[in-house]
Amino acid sequence: MLKRHLLAATAAAAILAGAAAPVFADMSIEYMDSFAPLVESGVANYEKATGQKVNLVRLPDDGYQNRVALDLASGSAPDLILVDSFLVSEYAGTNYLAPLDDMLKGWDQFKYYSKGLLDVASYNGHIYGLPTDTDVRMLWYNRADFAKAGISEPWTPKSWDDIIAAAEKLKAAGVPDAFVIPAGTKQEEATTMQGVYMALLGADKPEGDRNRLRVRADDKWIGDSPALRKTLALYKEVYVDKKLADGSVNYTLDTAGVNKAMLDGTFGIYASGSWQNACFWGCDGKNAPSQADRDKLVAWTPWPGNGEPGNKTTTNISGGWTIDINAKTADKDAAFKLLTSIFDEKNFEDWTVANHRMAVRSDVASSAAYSADPYLAKATALAQDTTGRDTVPGYQKVSALIQQATAEILDGKSVDDVVKEYHDALVDEFGADKVVTLK
Repeated sequence: MLKRHLLAATAAAAILAGAAAPVFADMSIEYMDSFAPLVESGVANYEKATGQKVNLVRLPDDGYQNRVALDLASGSAPDLILVDSFLVSEYAGTNYLAPLDDMLKGWDQFKYYSKGLLDVASYNGHIYGLPTDTDVRMLWYNRADFAKAGISEPWTPKSWDDIIAAAEKLKAAGVPDAFVIPAGTKQEEATTMQGVYMALLGADKPEGDRNRLRVRADDKWIGDSPALRKTLALYKEVYVDKKLADGSVNYTLDTAGVNKAMLDGTFGIYASGSWQNACFWGCDGKNAPSQADRDKLVAWTPWPGNGEPGNKTTTNISGGWTIDINAKTADKDAAFKLLTSIFDEKNFEDWTVANHRMAVRSDVASSAAYSADPYLAKATALAQDTTGRDTVPGYQKVSALIQQATAEILDGKSVDDVVKEYHDALVDEFGADKVVTLK
């Protein structure tokens, strides 16, 4: 059963993540490598201003979320924690995070945040963190591979069939993994966001929530739908039927390996997001070439819908990360001062621009440096038609189940069998009255 496999994978991840608790200083913060430039420069400013020492708990990107979950559950989490926005409601709902509303009202830079962008860090009407950035998703492609396969640029696929056709040309030209769409449990939320949801949103007519994992108005999870079946069928076509990529890359490659594969042409087309304009070369921005040199190597195009009449022509979904305060911190005032040192205008703007991140503050978005970035101008346009995840308690479990569903497809199971197992696992988790089948 799908749920049994999920529980086993979760238990294994917890064992691997179970390192010793961090040593506490005056303050402490837990974050992953790709956010080190933002966090560490802000921490340095805080230490200089206060004379306090901050313990830095810097962790690899891979497996980071398992470690945070373990630390919060065990009570060993630091004072501040970098949290993926989709988990804010889960952690706030279980009283792991401190509400910040009262403290934020007294911060002179709070006025630059819009309510819509703060929603990703909110739960039940309260703000629990500050968002680091927002993002959009797209299809990246290796330009040398496209030239070798005779695919003209700019590439603007209008349907999934157009993507498949390009991938078949790439495969025939000798590209090992012609189209990589994140799949399986190791890819964690990348599978759900960069893969499943991007396809799902364009898989059926855009009526109500037919193209989502949840019917929001009814507060029910979708256990079976035409959109879900078409999305899983796309995974099957890519990895099983046409073998346009080796499904094992979703388990054998870490983040650095994926980035290298994209740049050296092992990957032809890769479903990912706006952050990759920096992160293909390392998210700290230290080794990134000029934008002109990046553009010679890789390019991107919007995700199309599946091409059926009446369906969306392009799709997008946005997320982002937040930095939150542990509800158990002994000194919330000091923790808030550290938080606002990280998000202070200069520190935050410098990081946003240097790493080509999409701004979440009006003062940063209107700055000369941000406005002059041609990549950000084009990528930000995709956010005009985007949506967000189902950031409610329970989403984390649903996301893990959908990741496992794609893994089952890669293992050769039929779409019918995988959908049934997914539906039944949702019923086991939430009850039959919270699961719906759409026709």
